[in-house]
Amino acid sequence: YSSSIIVILRPIVAGIHAPVSLISKFLNNLLAPIYLKAAHETTFTNSIYLIRRLENYERNGFLKPTTKFITMDVENMYTMIPRQGALDALMRFLEKHSKYHKIGPFNINCIMKMARLILDNNYFAYKNKYYRQVRGGAMGSAFTQVLANIYMLEWEEDLIYHQTSHYEIYGR
Repeated sequence: YSSSIIVILRPIVAGIHAPVSLISKFLNNLLAPIYLKAAHETTFTNSIYLIRRLENYERNGFLKPTTKFITMDVENMYTMIPRQGALDALMRFLEKHSKYHKIGPFNINCIMKMARLILDNNYFAYKNKYYRQVRGGAMGSAFTQVLANIYMLEWEEDLIYHQTSHYEIYGR
């Protein structure tokens, strides 16, 4: 061990058997296909798809010596998304993609209640003390992934519009 080595840890609490894990999986299964359809134009599903997009970009004469490739990373995205902001984005997403204020047989209010239930019930025990996560969502929660993606999709809208209107590539 050397004192010059800095080790940064990010503890992750497994929520596999959490009381809301089945609701989390249910909401993920309900919303993920809708999200994937909404985001398919800006989702790089694999490296081959990205390469094909770049080849097409080059074939159309857009790849120049001045072209910039930019990458971004949102650190701790699932645990750092603002809870109310994510719920607001979810509400707008549901309203945009619903039929008669419903997603399948479930009305939007029911889905929002389930979302709040999941976010409000992230508890864990450590050294005989109980803690509640009050920011973001649980890392291992199926719903947290789709919620974070919906939040980011809304956050990216202006950037996506700008890039595509200038024949640039945007994706994640």
